[in-house]
Amino acid sequence: MGCSQSSDAQWASPTLKENMQNAPVDAQTIEDYLELEKEIAEAETSSPGLVLQQIKDQRAHLKMRTEQQKIIYQTLQQQTKKEKQDVDTLDIPETKRLFMEQGEDVDKRRTKEMKEYLDAKNREEIALQELESLKDQNDNLDRELEVAEKQAQSLQELYQRQDALISRIFGGAYGSENENELEHQLDQHEEMRNRIVEANFKWKQAQLMIDYAYKQLKEAVKQWMLLPAINSQNLEEKYGVACIARNNLVAASQNIQGAQGYLNTVQFPYCSPPEVATLNKATAYIFTDMQTPDRHEHALECYTITSKRCGALLQWINQVVHNTIAADLEDINKKVKDTSMALRQERVRLLQVKAKEITGEELDIKVQDINTDVKVELNLNALALTEGIDPSLLATLTAKDLERLKIISDDDLAPPPSQEDIFGKVDALKNQYAEDNEKLMHQLQENQARVKDSLEEKLRNRRQRRARKHLEEKERDALIAN
Repeated sequence: MGCSQSSDAQWASPTLKENMQNAPVDAQTIEDYLELEKEIAEAETSSPGLVLQQIKDQRAHLKMRTEQQKIIYQTLQQQTKKEKQDVDTLDIPETKRLFMEQGEDVDKRRTKEMKEYLDAKNREEIALQELESLKDQNDNLDRELEVAEKQAQSLQELYQRQDALISRIFGGAYGSENENELEHQLDQHEEMRNRIVEANFKWKQAQLMIDYAYKQLKEAVKQWMLLPAINSQNLEEKYGVACIARNNLVAASQNIQGAQGYLNTVQFPYCSPPEVATLNKATAYIFTDMQTPDRHEHALECYTITSKRCGALLQWINQVVHNTIAADLEDINKKVKDTSMALRQERVRLLQVKAKEITGEELDIKVQDINTDVKVELNLNALALTEGIDPSLLATLTAKDLERLKIISDDDLAPPPSQEDIFGKVDALKNQYAEDNEKLMHQLQENQARVKDSLEEKLRNRRQRRARKHLEEKERDALIAN
């Protein structure tokens, strides 16, 4: 909520600097400043810089996955074509006669070839479903990227307006040492919050995707259990139900892998990559498994176990989100809010003093409370969707929901991840901030007796806002990459 002060280069003209410094500071000036603070707080609530970077990262990842999936799909298309040719070959009279002369049962050979063809066709359809889902997600992200870029640019413009206003009022210097100290504290809190908000977004996005995958797996199990009761002569209904089960299994697998992508530094205690690979392998043979009771039962066991373990994974993620991240986010939001309020109050006090110096008028300006909490919307477009499961129903889980969703007891649940797994190397960051803060306080004490201009020069070097600097660096990196 602070601002970066203008460099000396901006004041190359002494006349311009003098005019700006002597510009009147009145009640309207203070109101303009407070209104800008409010607009910035509202814009920062959605954390556009974080969202923009997340969309860019996800977009790059999805484009790579889409290209890989295209190759997989094309390969499976060729395999299906070959298997179909093998089936069609058995209808050629000369081929039939050749097999009969060799003593081979043509009907058994046809059954075998048809099974291999159906399995290949199923794998091709699964690959196509995954490819179409990835394409949809890419299209959605392209639209989201355009919106996020506009929001980030709007916030940058607000920062620039704030910089210009503060620079005009204070002539590029700090109004007081207290203002400098408060802004430094706010920088620390906001940087720490950026880390926590990013972790919160990733874990809640993974929570959303695992919640959806869990519902899809339960739907797949439900549909799969209906198959034995369907008359074997009613092939259309039988295959229709199997397709619903298959589509939910495929989408659930994608969502689990998508959640792992958001938490790529965390090892899932349930539904690990080998488990998902086993599920994918079982799904590839779903139309063969539906043919006999033994294979149907074996597949049901695989789907049921995966469903339960996905529920346990959801429970594990829920604990991290609600028991760890939520408390840390609430704490850091309060620190940002309190420090931001104190900084605004100090600046208004300074503005009132300056106004009195210029006009002799006592200004009574009330500094109102501003909601500075950051809340990032989750990305529903990242989900691999299936019919019948509404993603909008996947709302924030309450304590009662968590209790109801328990698959296993808390005592038997896998231990939670470490703080470093959740937030990254936050402890190192905290130590760095503590050391930095101690150095700042020591420097302030030493400089109190020194020349004021020297102190202001050192303070100006620290004036650059961390949040803005982070976004600008990302944009520079993007320009360099392009």
